[in-house]
Amino acid sequence: MGKNIAKSKHTFFFCDGGSCQKAGSEQVVRTARAYLRNNDLWNTTHTIKTRCNGRCEDAPTCIVHPGEFWYKELSPEKITHIVKGHIYNDCPIETELLYKEGWKEQVSSKEKAPIKPKPFEFKADEELGDCLITRGFSSDQYLYPLFLLLLEKSEGVTLYKPNYNPIPFKEIKDVVYSKAYTLELLTNTDCIEFIIAAVPIDDMALQKSKISITEYYYQKETNKTGIRFKNKFGKTLGKIEFNALDNKAWKYCTKIQLQNLTLDVSQL
Repeated sequence: MGKNIAKSKHTFFFCDGGSCQKAGSEQVVRTARAYLRNNDLWNTTHTIKTRCNGRCEDAPTCIVHPGEFWYKELSPEKITHIVKGHIYNDCPIETELLYKEGWKEQVSSKEKAPIKPKPFEFKADEELGDCLITRGFSSDQYLYPLFLLLLEKSEGVTLYKPNYNPIPFKEIKDVVYSKAYTLELLTNTDCIEFIIAAVPIDDMALQKSKISITEYYYQKETNKTGIRFKNKFGKTLGKIEFNALDNKAWKYCTKIQLQNLTLDVSQL
């Protein structure tokens, strides 16, 4: 039987992402749940395991509601203290906080600078010829939104994939990402697949099919921009071509995918 949420007075969201797991999050969760069970607090307190909450450097982490209390660098000893503070005193343990509502800054001793794409650089590429090129991000958190945007702004966008004729993106009817690793582009007649999620390191077939490198480029000969997808071995898995520098989808790429990176074609 599920828990009666209407009776829950506090909710603890424990990050269960990879970094938190490696830092010992499972024992933190087990300790918190054991304390709640043994102190007759189980029915009035809810605990939830979440996917990654984006603070890997502060692992293990959890978020407590009501309020907006983010805790960092948890341990079994710390979590019992934190649980008691919220349940019995409605009071956070501020020395363990990463952030709470009202603070202007988060408090982390392990803060990492955001990773940003490097500027476009000239390259005499074997496939593209003289071009300006940079690398974007290749996780599914970037690639799935990218393909959804291309579906929405399909004008002047063409997909090139080995063993397929060029496919105008306006012929793609849907973008589906429901399988474990695979993104599907559906046309009236085809299902075009790209592997975009993290795959097992011992599955060589998936490793060879996975997009691990995403390059954004301006090609001098054609005066066109594009995106090239490669596996980690450097083999091209597909390309997206835009018909003009002012193409709406390309502008999205430079603003969102490349974080406002400027393309200066005068470098060529």
